[in-house]
Amino acid sequence: MCCGHGALRLLVWQPSLTGSQLRQLHAQLLTSSLLADRFLPNNLLRAAPSPLRLFPRLRRILLPHAFLPNNYTFSFLLTAAAALPADAAAAPRRLVCTLHALAAVFGWDAHVYVANGLIHAYASHGLLRHARQVFDGSSRSRDACSWTSLLTGYARAGSLHDARALFDEMPHRTPVAWSAMLSAHVGAGGFADAIEVFDEMLRARVRPNRAAVVGALAACGALGALEQGRWLHALVAGRREVDGVVATALVDMYGKCGSLDAARQVFAGMPERDRDVFAYTAMISALSDHGRCREAIEVFDRMQQGRGVRPNEVTFICLLSACARTGGLVGRAKEMFRSMSAVYGMDPGVEHYGSLVDVLGRAGLLSEAVDVVRGMPMRPDSYVLGALLNACWVHGGVDGVEVGKQVVEWLAELGLDHSGVHVQLSNMYACSSKWEDVVKVRTAMEEKKVAKVPGCSMVEVDGVAHEFVAGSHDPWIAPVVRELDGQLRLLGHDCNYYLQEFA
Repeated sequence: MCCGHGALRLLVWQPSLTGSQLRQLHAQLLTSSLLADRFLPNNLLRAAPSPLRLFPRLRRILLPHAFLPNNYTFSFLLTAAAALPADAAAAPRRLVCTLHALAAVFGWDAHVYVANGLIHAYASHGLLRHARQVFDGSSRSRDACSWTSLLTGYARAGSLHDARALFDEMPHRTPVAWSAMLSAHVGAGGFADAIEVFDEMLRARVRPNRAAVVGALAACGALGALEQGRWLHALVAGRREVDGVVATALVDMYGKCGSLDAARQVFAGMPERDRDVFAYTAMISALSDHGRCREAIEVFDRMQQGRGVRPNEVTFICLLSACARTGGLVGRAKEMFRSMSAVYGMDPGVEHYGSLVDVLGRAGLLSEAVDVVRGMPMRPDSYVLGALLNACWVHGGVDGVEVGKQVVEWLAELGLDHSGVHVQLSNMYACSSKWEDVVKVRTAMEEKKVAKVPGCSMVEVDGVAHEFVAGSHDPWIAPVVRELDGQLRLLGHDCNYYLQEFA
């Protein structure tokens, strides 16, 4: 018995075994009574750190009559396959297809557990067409898990139309399904739609889970819907559901909605154990966005020294942005940028280079900013080049015009030379009295039919966020403007100029 158990431990826990070692383990198991246990293979797969590695060993070493895979076997294997990270060589995808074929051979592919596992595994690796085929073929055995797995797959893939169509067909919407639909809208930038889904969820008397609450708070933050965010805060606080994740979402929401004091109160009220890197980053970001940049850096220092919390890539983006907003912090910004690789072993990404260029550009160090862009290990994106172009406009002078022209050419190569870029270059030429170049830029804009990106503003009224795009007005706005004009005329103001927009 001891010999048999030792063989099992090697079989389950040893990462690599040769064919000779497997034959020896097989011989040891044959002399024990363990093979008589028909539940043994599934119990081993359930406990194994790598069920997918163990499964072929079991098929090879155990006698055929001692190991016939059943629905539990495939449930364990498919769950493990779904959890595999994405692979550029598509190995996890091939593995899921292989398990599907094997389940069909043994006649378990129609079982509800196995079908749900297949839907989940296919959807986790972006094979939504395969997931849909399994879903459509399991109409007799599908349950709430089947619907939710496919819906979650559509949501993660950004297939908002398919996700909504499936959601509308669901006979029973679980809290996971509601949160998946809400998250899909947030991921697609449909923040108002996300809030509407959350309201529908409450009207359906479904208790929102943590994912739904966090998604709704993210939508409130993106919309600047402070009153709605406060109402949601009161809702979860009344139910005593403010854990570390929700508190972090509240800090982020309040910071984006302009209520820095509320963000500070939530952060200060968090238990120390809940203040992880995401909580600190949310607080640093809120302080930076409100111009409290030195305070943001102080929070970072406390995070490192007193709490020992390791920053992540987003933390450094927020810190570098804070340094850009505050003059005189160029040295600290360079120090932070260097520490990413030297201290924390992180390779700076394009966002970090863009932030550093912004710091140098705002400080008037144009030549250093250009050197950073030219020395980047990756191709600069629109944020990097936009920061450099802005530095040319603000501090460049004559040299800045030449660099700005090169930046616009880079942006044109990337297909990012929108109207704002050309207008800024035209203004730079005008400030340097290069009127012929101004005419050339304006003529090129007309020839290329470069359209001006319309301005956009947002206002919250009675807890509802309204978005206004220049040149596109809802019919109800005109009478409101006329009413305002009438009120202002009583005060001696004439708004006929603005009323022409709605004529």
